[in-house]
Amino acid sequence: MNKINWGIIGLGNIASKFAEGFSFVDNAILKGISSKNKDKLNSFKRNFDIEEKFCFNNYNDLISCPEIDIVYIALPNSLHNFYIHESIKNKKNILVEKPAFMNFQDFNSIKNALSNKNIFFTEGFMYRHLPHIKKLKEILENNILGNLIKIESNFNIRVFKQKNFLGIKFKKPDYSNRLFNKELGGGAILDVGCYPLSLSTLINSLSYKVDLSNISLENVKTLHCESKVDIYSEAEFNFDNKFNSKIVCSFKDKLNQNSKIYFEQGLLDIQETWVPSGDMSIKMTNHNKNEMINFKINENIYSYQIKNISEELLNKNSKANFPAISIDEIEINTKLLEDWINYK
Repeated sequence: MNKINWGIIGLGNIASKFAEGFSFVDNAILKGISSKNKDKLNSFKRNFDIEEKFCFNNYNDLISCPEIDIVYIALPNSLHNFYIHESIKNKKNILVEKPAFMNFQDFNSIKNALSNKNIFFTEGFMYRHLPHIKKLKEILENNILGNLIKIESNFNIRVFKQKNFLGIKFKKPDYSNRLFNKELGGGAILDVGCYPLSLSTLINSLSYKVDLSNISLENVKTLHCESKVDIYSEAEFNFDNKFNSKIVCSFKDKLNQNSKIYFEQGLLDIQETWVPSGDMSIKMTNHNKNEMINFKINENIYSYQIKNISEELLNKNSKANFPAISIDEIEINTKLLEDWINYK
C-alpha cells in the first residue's frame, strides 16, 4: 500500500501527540522531523524511530527534503507565515497548526502564494475529522431538525487561577509563556476561541453559506491581563440574520468544551466538542424526544486527521475538502478572529 511521507517542524507537546497518531493509520508514516533543540530532536528520534538522515536541526532542510510529501508546521504562531511561504517555495503540501495566521494580511499573502499552485493546504483543526462532526454534517444536510437558529459554544482552559472568595492567591500567569505574549500570537481568542468560531464557519459552509461581508460581530466583552493579552472573551456573530453564534473562550475558567446547536425542531448538545478525553456522544432532541448518539474514539485523536489528509494526497487532491478546512473557510475564520481581537 502506498503511504504519504510526513515531516514535522517544531517538536513541542502538540507535535508529540500528533506523532503518536501515525501508529493508528496505514496510509502514512512519520518520515522526518526538525527542531533547533537537539534534546527534543534526539528524543523524537528515539521515541518514533526516525532515521538519522531525516532528523534536521534546520527547518528548511526538512522542507526541502525530496522524500517528504507534506510538512506539518507545529511552530509558534508567529513563525507560521514564514515557513508556510518556505514550504510553498519547495512545492510541499502543508498542514499548519491552528491558528494558521495571526492576522488577515498574512492570510492574503499565503492565498496569493498558493494561487495556481498544485499544493494541498489546510489548518490543524483536528476535531473536524472526528466521527461526531461527520454526524453533524449528515444532520445538517438532511435537514433532520429543520432550519438552524443559533449556536452556543465554549472553549475554556484554566491556565492560571486568581484570588478565590477568601482572598487566597493562586498561581499567577507565566508572562514568559507564549500564551501571554501578543507578539507570539498569544491570547485566549487565538488559542482556543478559534475552535468554536471554526465550528460556526463549518456549519455555515454546510448550511446557509453566508459570505464574509454579511457576517457581523456584536456584544463583545473581553478581559485582558497585565501583558495586554486577552484571557477571557465572549462574542456573538450574526450570519446575515440566518443564525447567530455565541462564543465564550477563557484562560481563567475551568475546562469547558461544550456546544449547543439549536434548530427549529430540536437541539444538538455536544460535550467535549474539541478535544475529547475518550468515547463521546451527541444528545439529540427532536420534537421533545431525546436520543443519545454514541461514538467510539481512537486512542489517538490526531490519527483521524492524519488518515484523512493522507487519503486526499494519495488521491492526488490539491484542494482541501471536508472534513479538512478549506481555504475559503480559513479566510472567513481568520478575518473574524482579527475583527474579534481588535473589537473596540
